[in-house]
Amino acid sequence: VREQQKQSDAARIERLDALALSLAGKRRAAIDARANSGIEQIWLEDEDAFDGIDDLNRATDGAQGTRHRYLKSKSSAGTYTKNDGETSPNVCTLLPNITGPYTEAGAATIADMLLPLDDWPFGVGPTPIPELVGITEQLKTVPDDQQIQVPGMAQPAPASQVRSQAEQEMDKAKKCAEKAETRIKDWLTECQWHGKSRRQIDDAARVGSGITKGPIPQRKKQYAWREQEGGVKALEIREEVKPVTDNVDYWHLYPDYPACGENIHNGSFVFERGEVTKKTLADLRGQEGYIDSQIEICLREGPQKFEVDAVERRQPTLNEGPYEIWWFHGDLDREDAIAAGCDCQKDSETYISVPAVITMVNGHVIRGALNHLDKGSFPYDILVWRRRAGMPWGQGIARQIRPAQQAITACFRALMENAGLSAKPMLAVLRKYLTPTDGTWQLFGGKVFEVDDDADVRDVKAAILTLQIDSRQAELLGIIQFNLKLAEDITGQPLLLQGQQGQAPDTVGGLTIVNNNASVVKRRIARQFDDQKIEPEITRYYDYLMQYGEDEEEKGLFVIDARASSVLVERDIQNKGLMQLLAAAANPIYEVNPRNAYAEAAKAMKIDPARLQYTPEEIDKKRKEAGPPPMPQVEVAKIRAQADAQITAAEIESKEKIAKMQADADMVVAAINERLQSAQLTSEEQQTLAGIKATLAGTAIKIQAQERLSNADLAHDMDTQVAGHMVDLHKSKQVLTPPTEPRGRARPGRAFQQ
Repeated sequence: VREQQKQSDAARIERLDALALSLAGKRRAAIDARANSGIEQIWLEDEDAFDGIDDLNRATDGAQGTRHRYLKSKSSAGTYTKNDGETSPNVCTLLPNITGPYTEAGAATIADMLLPLDDWPFGVGPTPIPELVGITEQLKTVPDDQQIQVPGMAQPAPASQVRSQAEQEMDKAKKCAEKAETRIKDWLTECQWHGKSRRQIDDAARVGSGITKGPIPQRKKQYAWREQEGGVKALEIREEVKPVTDNVDYWHLYPDYPACGENIHNGSFVFERGEVTKKTLADLRGQEGYIDSQIEICLREGPQKFEVDAVERRQPTLNEGPYEIWWFHGDLDREDAIAAGCDCQKDSETYISVPAVITMVNGHVIRGALNHLDKGSFPYDILVWRRRAGMPWGQGIARQIRPAQQAITACFRALMENAGLSAKPMLAVLRKYLTPTDGTWQLFGGKVFEVDDDADVRDVKAAILTLQIDSRQAELLGIIQFNLKLAEDITGQPLLLQGQQGQAPDTVGGLTIVNNNASVVKRRIARQFDDQKIEPEITRYYDYLMQYGEDEEEKGLFVIDARASSVLVERDIQNKGLMQLLAAAANPIYEVNPRNAYAEAAKAMKIDPARLQYTPEEIDKKRKEAGPPPMPQVEVAKIRAQADAQITAAEIESKEKIAKMQADADMVVAAINERLQSAQLTSEEQQTLAGIKATLAGTAIKIQAQERLSNADLAHDMDTQVAGHMVDLHKSKQVLTPPTEPRGRARPGRAFQQ
């Protein structure tokens, strides 16, 4: 038996070595294909541009980063040497970095829009069932007691019963979808999905590609205090496997390029590179699925050197430091998967290959397992900022702004060098005429020269000529300003939207045009976020829930609704006009829910409306305290009483004003009569006074008429308000022109004076 076991183990190790050799060949092909694509050199340049590093300031002590370039020796036993270049002391090495701020501003804007704190960029809804929807639509006009024969039912049933069953099925599907959405969001919250997604957006903005992987099963410990018998509380530690999402360095992912094209999921495999310490590798012994004998071989060999040239240029290591670990995702021959430790019994044996995940260290297979998703989907998602034709990697802001950055750097350095040359004048000295008193030709303040006795010139100005170098500041600054504007046009990010004033238009229309132009870029990136991340990743979480979920009420036929581009972007664009809509919501004529309008306005200001609004419990409490609402008849009677009181008060006020005007007129007439009786007036004065009396009498008549008409109009307006109808009232004709414009509007085509 032992001999058979030894032969079986030897055969397994031999098959594992053959599998490792085969996977190493695929890995080498993937590494070479990515290196030959040129994307790695682009990443190096983009990283340097983001940090403000180039070949002139890389080797200086004042460089803005500490990243160096290395060259490998031609000999296999040689060491790495730095290749930072050489700089001249007379050359300006300063670099005005605009790439970093532009990249950070772009990433922050998109992340703030697509990953709000109070919302999610996706939703889970039930799949519309055509049969049920059709039944409910057709039965709307059918009497409830009419018998309906539905396919699948043994006998006819009343239309009301069929309609009720269809609605119940649809409600059940909706509740299941809500539970599934809550479960997925709970998983994403525990693994800090928003933070991982923000880092993915940061990488995409910097180098064009941001990568996450998920869902990945991970064993987590949960701690809780449980009350036991006797009131004693004990700490309970429970381990549970939950799916998580994690970030992947873009340097460490090698898809099946160029076979995969622009989508890594179209390829046959994906390799991921990582690092583990010796202790971590040793701790894997004894864990489920790991092959202890293979791990022992790796520990005896020690860490092998890196196989990736791009990584060597960034961080050279040779037979020291951490171990290099690789994960392979792809289809394997069934026998190879079984030899690696995969349990293939539950899979159909009609298929030759199975989706597997192989872990390798030092070229040895240390673990094999089936893909945790039955569909065999790769757990990786690459978010690109701007797509590249035929490549799964994209183009970031650092690459888009590169021409403007290089032009600005060149002009800035020329400006600084010219400033240094023009700050001090250059001198041309005729040595045969002058002799320095200190014996040196070094210039400093208070320098003394002696004119030789045999010199044929006595004017020192003729022996010393000054040469002035033009600084060219205006021309160089103009080129810099042009390239700053060019950077805005290239990236589609106006400085105004980055929190800087820049050259913002003075008009509201100009600001709207700038905002709309920038919104086009936002919509494009949001659609890529939906297509390249939300839909595939959340779909895998849905598959994980269907496969491993314990609650059957959370399972069903659902649809993933990626709404970053359709909801979140539009909400971000519409936030500017929400304050105006909030004011309009107070007017009942618009029939707008003020509570919802306030909630949307608070979200636009990055405030959680739930923190300020009443909770449902508080609303119920206030309603109970206020008591039941009054009867409509009582409310109408109260409104009529208020209207009658207003009419009475208006009549009293109007009578008082008219009485005062009448008294003033009587006083004038009495004064005129008294003058006529007490003095002899000329005929002209008598005629004038008679005319004044006639005018006053006519005015009194108009005042009385206007009083009656005003009271009638006021009573009519109050009755209309009580009835609650919005009608166009026909006002009585204005008899007396008031001293000031009255409240309200004149009839069409008329003025108040008419």
